[in-house]
Amino acid sequence: MYLEKDIVKEGNALLNQKCKKVSLPLSSDDEACIRGLYEYMVVSAVDELVEKYKIRPGVGIAAPQVGVEKRMFAINCVDFLDEEQKQYCYAWINPQIVATSKKMTYLPGGEGCLSVDRTTEGLVTPRHMSIKVKGTIYDFNTRKLKNISMLLTGYPAIVFQHEYDHLDGILYTSKMYKPEELDEDIVPLYTINEKGEALVEENE
Repeated sequence: MYLEKDIVKEGNALLNQKCKKVSLPLSSDDEACIRGLYEYMVVSAVDELVEKYKIRPGVGIAAPQVGVEKRMFAINCVDFLDEEQKQYCYAWINPQIVATSKKMTYLPGGEGCLSVDRTTEGLVTPRHMSIKVKGTIYDFNTRKLKNISMLLTGYPAIVFQHEYDHLDGILYTSKMYKPEELDEDIVPLYTINEKGEALVEENE
């Protein structure tokens, strides 16, 4: 499994390179990479393991963040704004975004990244509210590959777009704005009420 020492940090030229397509079937090195990315995502979701391995928790990690210039990433996030609290835990290989919504949104608290250690408080990154994606996913247990497509909306879509940017050598820090600088039709994904609950914007 990858550890904190393996994470490439902001300022390293590796994070600004466009990644190469992964050849299939997977080579042993590429399989080791995608397994390592997926395992980091699973382990970083467990508080006890985060403390044990001294790693930063996250919801996504891309191959260039561990020095591998290949089009692979893993995500592990829960759609906390959905009643079903659906979990999106996937190891993506050669992912593609094939369609995007016109509507844009952003996380009101801003985004974070395992490769960025500085604070970016008060700045947000506009993203498409919905995206249609396709690609190959790797099953960690069976070690088999499967071609899939899916529609992602809201938080999972934002997570996917963040990791997808990494494959094109783009850090979210290069796309940040103050909320007041955005067009008025780009709304936050949610707002917080008096009870501290996240509420989806009604005009989505």
